[in-house]
Amino acid sequence: IFITMQLEAQENSKPLYLLFEFMQVNDEQESDYWEVEEFWSGIHKQRVADKTILSWDMWSFTPAGTKQGSQYMTVTTFASLKDMLQASGSWDVGNYVKKAYPDMKEKDLKAMFEKTAKSRDIAHQVYLQRIDRTENSFEMKTGTIATIDIMKQLDDGYEKAESGIFKPWHQDMVTKGKKGSWGLLRVILPAGSKSYGTHLTVSMYKDAAQLAAFMQNTDGGEMDLLTELAVKEGLKTREWKEMRIATLQKTVR
Repeated sequence: IFITMQLEAQENSKPLYLLFEFMQVNDEQESDYWEVEEFWSGIHKQRVADKTILSWDMWSFTPAGTKQGSQYMTVTTFASLKDMLQASGSWDVGNYVKKAYPDMKEKDLKAMFEKTAKSRDIAHQVYLQRIDRTENSFEMKTGTIATIDIMKQLDDGYEKAESGIFKPWHQDMVTKGKKGSWGLLRVILPAGSKSYGTHLTVSMYKDAAQLAAFMQNTDGGEMDLLTELAVKEGLKTREWKEMRIATLQKTVR
């Protein structure tokens, strides 16, 4: 048990950089989009094998109305900021296509690239860095549910408040089996005073049933007076912009 805890602590302390790409997909392009992402998942497997990325995931959003923003999101993770910036600038797509699909005919590859361009619009990209997370052994699998809270930092004490005040509460929920994990992500780009959000907090749940049980449980546990005051002060450090719910559809490790 002690060795397991040590390994989990080491994993939690590793730097992690993430590229979120939000996809807008029209209803008539739904089946084509799934075919496109299945094709690209084979390419991402080669990128993982070559250690240029750590992982790649595809998530669907709920609600998913075409007027509610993006319907899907892909998340690519990297071991360093350099790896993320290099991959975002340019990477040898042709080389990875040959590795992933050595027997695919040129005309079929061309058709798939055309379908890729038509099936979705990359509405926007966000570069992030993981700042903190709970200690847990949660394993993301297809069907995992994530709640993504978009936060706007109001003063320099925000990250300290998340780690010092709110993280212990999330850790207690994880320990009790009420959620799988919690993490704090800092937005690297886009940046500036006009940016919509500066941070994301992400909670993971093994399925919709666990999320529903968590949302319906209004008992957050007892707080002493000092904790209540700290929470009130902590809430002043941020503006909660919105929450999105996402379901893991495809994953490459």
